[in-house]
Amino acid sequence: MGAVSTVTTAPTISSLSPNDNSTYNSPATTVAATFSKKMATGSVTTNTNDTSCSGSYQLSSDNFTTCIKMSATPSASDNDTAFTATPADNLSNGTTFKLRITTSAKDTSSNSLVTAYTTNGFTTSPSGSGTIRGTVRYDNNTAAENVSISFAKSGTTVGNTTTANNGTYSQDNLSLGVYNIAFTKSDYLTTSQSATLATDNQTITANVTLLADSCSAGTISGTISDAVSGSAKTDVSLSVRSGLSVTSGSTTGTTATSAANGTYTLSSMSAGGYTVQVSINGYLTSYFNVNVCGNMSNQNIGISEELSSGTMRIVLSWPSGSTADDLDSHLEIPDNASSTFHVYWPSSNDTFYYAKNANTCSSCSSDQLSDNVTLDLDDDDGAPGTETITITKVRSGTYSYSVLDYDNAGNASSTVLSTSGASVKVYYNNTTTTFNVPNSAGDLWRVFTFTTSGGLIPSGNMSSASNSASVY
Repeated sequence: MGAVSTVTTAPTISSLSPNDNSTYNSPATTVAATFSKKMATGSVTTNTNDTSCSGSYQLSSDNFTTCIKMSATPSASDNDTAFTATPADNLSNGTTFKLRITTSAKDTSSNSLVTAYTTNGFTTSPSGSGTIRGTVRYDNNTAAENVSISFAKSGTTVGNTTTANNGTYSQDNLSLGVYNIAFTKSDYLTTSQSATLATDNQTITANVTLLADSCSAGTISGTISDAVSGSAKTDVSLSVRSGLSVTSGSTTGTTATSAANGTYTLSSMSAGGYTVQVSINGYLTSYFNVNVCGNMSNQNIGISEELSSGTMRIVLSWPSGSTADDLDSHLEIPDNASSTFHVYWPSSNDTFYYAKNANTCSSCSSDQLSDNVTLDLDDDDGAPGTETITITKVRSGTYSYSVLDYDNAGNASSTVLSTSGASVKVYYNNTTTTFNVPNSAGDLWRVFTFTTSGGLIPSGNMSSASNSASVY
């Protein structure tokens, strides 16, 4: 059998811009599609008079009930294989747009696409602006002053700043979207971190550690455990991406699988900052940051089982080498008597049952026993540490979550908590929200409040409590 003639081969779509399934493309001023073959330019047409879905090249935000009016017929390039169309007006913010190429588009041999090609779509940036702030420290936890910081979006630098003497920085009025933040200082490795501003007036905390350029490659090791039971997890897959808080895109190729005792080893990693992805069936995909400067042990993480709708899990963690030994989770919840209950250690306060409106439920049925708020895991034996609270069914009313530095309670001038590297992850309805400890003195970190109508609202302030009972 001879080779198939290209004269009779139907064209296909080989690439798109913006990419399919991409988000936060801003500004999205043009839309382009590249075909596998040279096309007859007269067959690639679009609507230029109104919002009807006419022509072979259609862009829509309402599943093609109407289509975006274009300023002109798509322009051809790359030997008539690439076609670019420009909307007559700016595309709406926070909107998903689908591109459809119909079978009216033909190549120069009059071959049509086999079927109409419709993309999943791309999403433009939502409207609004926000702030990215944080603290930069050296690896000995001291403040890193005069660090140059740049903020890039879609490959374009949109802002620059420098850390103050106490290592803090802040960049205001950033349009919403995904940012790559680069931290640069002479004699130190450039560190990058990803951050996403998703809602108007949002403030994100992005803290980093600078590593000396004399740092060597190393091996990363630690233990993967269940965030509720604390038991070791075997057969967990780990993969690595360059940069901190980078949860998508290509990986470095370094992988590992946890052993029967939950331990893992990531070998021969170059010096620098990385994001490690942790995945196993039945559990929520988790991520943690690691700074490689020689061998790094005790890089542990607790992972959470997948949650049913309406269930919330709050996981506090602090890393190996942290300045803190015993950080405690505190949650104030609405109870069944139009009042509140304070969930924290010791055991007289670590569980609340809605059926009895109390912390004990000895005569409850199984379904009543499962309707509770519990401090599942309490850690008091030093860094690294993990504490976990689960709300099996979120109720109406206000939830308030805080972290107390137990060992330094009552010391408002303490900086142990602010330099601890502590973070809080909240898992709720298929979303994960991360909070990082602010750079302010105090032994009590007010992390967030939550209501079903208003969602998670960062508190982000540091204060003091004389003891555990006085947090709420």
